[in-house]
Amino acid sequence: MKLPAYLLITTFARKMVLLGIVIGSGSGGLPLYAQAWAARFQHQQYRVHSQVPAREIAAGLKDLNSLKQALKNDLQIKLSDQPIELYIFSSQKNYRTYVGPRVPEAVNRPAVFVKGPDALWVYVVYRRDWEVDLRHELTHAHLHGSLPYLPIWLDEGLAKYFEVPGSKHGFNKTLHQNLVWRLRFRRGIRSTDLEKLNSFVEVRPEHYRDSWAWVYYCLHSTPENRKFFQKYLLEIQAEEVPGAFFENLTRFSPDYNQQAVRFYRNHK
Repeated sequence: MKLPAYLLITTFARKMVLLGIVIGSGSGGLPLYAQAWAARFQHQQYRVHSQVPAREIAAGLKDLNSLKQALKNDLQIKLSDQPIELYIFSSQKNYRTYVGPRVPEAVNRPAVFVKGPDALWVYVVYRRDWEVDLRHELTHAHLHGSLPYLPIWLDEGLAKYFEVPGSKHGFNKTLHQNLVWRLRFRRGIRSTDLEKLNSFVEVRPEHYRDSWAWVYYCLHSTPENRKFFQKYLLEIQAEEVPGAFFENLTRFSPDYNQQAVRFYRNHK
């Protein structure tokens, strides 16, 4: 039976699996860089390999427990304790040299998450505000370690939601300001078009913004919308086929788009 589009593994995801097999087939990964790590240690479920001294990354790592707790609290899903391999690079050049042969699509990014058949990897460059990149990619890692699949737009929307510090409760000020500006020109929030995204290389800034907007709206507009959103994720975790998100949302709330526009016009 042919699976619906939102369940298909993307071309990029297939590449990630193949890359994971190649990487995993070596002796734990990275013999070329075996001497390059200033620090290697276990922190909670994260196996840290860092070119930056441990004291300089300590603050960013300390916040990771609250990230995991926020994922549990807000989404109400069960998170896996599968180890996550975390590689922190001291420069974009070092990151590019290491990641390029493995994930060529990501060489110009500051960070990337890779899922293999039995491993989760996060690569991130230590730079200003690197903690945002860290939370973003680790959100991907936790979600993919705990759920059998996620539509690309929802995956990215959740990562943008949880990349901000926990005290912000998912409120991304930059994306919110951009969205409100768009609404002033009577331009709506993309919805079903987001479900047509087939690879992360197709995701543009406006897709990140609108994906975040739907996640934030569902979790913060009404208790009913929050429960609807959590139920959708729980059905995915139970390996059910809940159907396309916005088809479900239309049945649950036929005027959801207008409600979301009103929510953001009034939200400060």
